[in-house]
Amino acid sequence: MTIQKTFFCPQCGTRLSGKKACRNCGFDVHSEDAYHGISALGAGGVGWSDAVNDPRFAGYQSNKRKYIGLFTIVLVLAIIAFLVISGDLSLDGEGMIVILVLSGMFVMIALYAMFSTKRKGKEWTAKVIDKHLEDGKTLRSHIIFQTDRGLKHSLIFDDRVHYDYYAIGDVVKQHNKPHLRTLEKYDKRKDEILFCPSCAYLCDARDHYCQACGSPLLKGK
Repeated sequence: MTIQKTFFCPQCGTRLSGKKACRNCGFDVHSEDAYHGISALGAGGVGWSDAVNDPRFAGYQSNKRKYIGLFTIVLVLAIIAFLVISGDLSLDGEGMIVILVLSGMFVMIALYAMFSTKRKGKEWTAKVIDKHLEDGKTLRSHIIFQTDRGLKHSLIFDDRVHYDYYAIGDVVKQHNKPHLRTLEKYDKRKDEILFCPSCAYLCDARDHYCQACGSPLLKGK
């Protein structure tokens, strides 16, 4: 079940003010006929999207690094304060060593997480050759892709939506750019949805930006 999140205009990416129409383009996502009768089916287009080079993706990752840094500082200070107040840690020589070790450990984890937002991987294009659902604590979609050279990639998603989204024979591309790592389907005309490449929110195929985070959507021509 997807929780409705409407923070940005899905047509121009402007941050919205409450439930009012977009102040930039006038689009009203809350209107009963916001898309003026245009069907979502086919609106995703076909082809690899040029939006993968949009500078907003770099900004999104930059904000993510800031949040990681801020969260790490707050977490370390909170843990140290709790240990001192509870009496489990004193501010003597031995206590300061514990604080330095503890802080260093969290800083290393944070730096690794921040570095991963800039890491560039190998991109690949492949075709869906098999898929199945896995039963467990949660229903998971297991999708298998194969490149022209026979190399297989197996991905697992913790939902049923991806199983329905990818059909046998679909051609997909794994983008592994420094600021964008996401999977894009070549032909999106038979889908009514698009996955946000930044936050994975389920978007209407008629949209151009994610209404949850404001990220550009990967649409074809």
